[in-house]
Amino acid sequence: MSLRNVLALMVVSFFLASCGSGPVKRVSPPTASIQELSVRPDGSWHLRIRVQNFSNVSMTFSAIDAKLEIADSEVGSITLPLKLDIPGESADVFETDMIPLSSTRPQAGDFAYRLHGKISSSEPKGNFNFERKSRLSPAPGLVDTWR
Repeated sequence: MSLRNVLALMVVSFFLASCGSGPVKRVSPPTASIQELSVRPDGSWHLRIRVQNFSNVSMTFSAIDAKLEIADSEVGSITLPLKLDIPGESADVFETDMIPLSSTRPQAGDFAYRLHGKISSSEPKGNFNFERKSRLSPAPGLVDTWR
């Protein structure tokens, strides 16, 4: 191969490589979980909800509509607008209050919960179903608080 052919091949390869569109943007379904649950003296519950963005792009979460179950019984729902801008592969927390459907109270020790529903995003636009099953344990030194 002559030097001219080698140079021509290198120039063409360079131009073809520069035509790439950059990193692939992947939008993956987010999830939500309870970071902390506190029972207030009036019987209402204060929740710290963690929203996890598994996508490699930033997302703006605009709403959550979820049901909370403890011991296979629905105890309440979380339906509210959000304005959470979460970078890719990261998480953020929001706080909300909830009135349980009955005088249900978490057990004194550990207990399992299920949080399921839909998280909506405005950028990129989408509605994502999620389900999270986990356990909460009493927070040491904090009365009526589980983490």
